[in-house]
Amino acid sequence: MQKNYLKVTYRDIAKMLASAMPIEGSDFGLKVEDNLKAIKSLTIEAKNSLRAAYIFSRKVPKEERMDLFQDIALAVFKTKISDEKLAYAIARCDWQDWWRKYKIRQHYSLDSITEDNSGNPVTLAELIVGEVEFENKVNGKIEAQRIWGLLPVDIKPLVNKRLLGRALTNKERAKMSYFVKTKGTQLLLA
Repeated sequence: MQKNYLKVTYRDIAKMLASAMPIEGSDFGLKVEDNLKAIKSLTIEAKNSLRAAYIFSRKVPKEERMDLFQDIALAVFKTKISDEKLAYAIARCDWQDWWRKYKIRQHYSLDSITEDNSGNPVTLAELIVGEVEFENKVNGKIEAQRIWGLLPVDIKPLVNKRLLGRALTNKERAKMSYFVKTKGTQLLLA
């Protein structure tokens, strides 16, 4: 454990922090130096938290490093520990917790390949979208049946005629229009 701490220099941490910033060329070296000065002026507790966070953030996928670095550094810093070994132990526990959660998140990735009912490979995202579409159709059918059951007996033939694409007579159109104006919204609220 102590060997890992000895290998981590404040310059390593300063470089990592500078690499997260949108800078190029000679500006990078200047930013590293600025970060290095800032790190050296920190308290021993803050330095320990940065070193511990740096060590464990290097042991995760690249796209997750900065987030984990920040989380661990903050968690260790909040404890106000000046002992390197204890800071390292706290960081290690947080890192282990992160990996447990990360493995669960990876298990449920929407890009995961699974099989549909016929055994064909499909991503989990496609499968979920298909299930939602099916649910919407089933719910829509149930809702349509509910509304159909609420329609008065004299209006059902007019609705059926319109659903089949046939035109209504003037008398039927007036009757339908009157029903919609007076009782149409009651169907939706029932």
